[in-house]
Amino acid sequence: MINPYIIKFPDEFENNIELMEVLKNGTAKEKEHALLNIALGGHSPKAVLDLFLCYIIDPELEVVAYMCIDKFLENYRQYPLDRVLPVLINGLNHPKEIIKHYCQNALDNLVIPGKLKEETLSFESFQISFEYDSLSSYLHSDSAEQIIIALLYLYHRPHANEQLFKVLNEQLTKNIPAVTCVVGAIIDTKLANIIELINGVGELSLASYTIARASGIKSKAVWVYDRFDSIRELAREHMKVIVAEEQEVR
Repeated sequence: MINPYIIKFPDEFENNIELMEVLKNGTAKEKEHALLNIALGGHSPKAVLDLFLCYIIDPELEVVAYMCIDKFLENYRQYPLDRVLPVLINGLNHPKEIIKHYCQNALDNLVIPGKLKEETLSFESFQISFEYDSLSSYLHSDSAEQIIIALLYLYHRPHANEQLFKVLNEQLTKNIPAVTCVVGAIIDTKLANIIELINGVGELSLASYTIARASGIKSKAVWVYDRFDSIRELAREHMKVIVAEEQEVR
């Protein structure tokens, strides 16, 4: 039986007789398997998104469609952002928690994709027209879509962290769920990069301190590690708040 919720398959898939047989007449599980394979790569990004967007109106497969969009954004490095961003923003208000979860993951993937990490995103990956002159008006907008585009522009292009953090703090005050999600992903990524940097330089710092002491030179490493201890204590305090709030939700 032909799925009544599919209006038109993208041409790229219409020409694949075997795939069409599965998508039109297969079981729900067979369709899910086929869609997940498509989400992993090898097809035109626009055609893939068009296919998944057809399925989000299908009650039987809408959860699978959102999951596939999430997987798509993990694995693809070029795609038309304007086709998928409004769907993710609206999806955060979906009554099904699992769909909210997939939409949040997908928004996170706009900042740093979960797969193929050796292939990073650039703002050009999103295939949208945007000029620096529009940055201020987008950031001062109440449109989640415009704000997110502006934040991705700032993050994926060369920027000063101080400027970016100021903008992120300003956007948090608007309390727009999708914007808050992207802001959080940017902040978490920045923190992760800092932690990796600390881990990478830690042994070198200790070696420097040891050699300096042996040479009779007063090293500044003690002050640095005192500061590091205070940062760790701050992290512990933050974790107490996070854990307490998670327990309240449960």
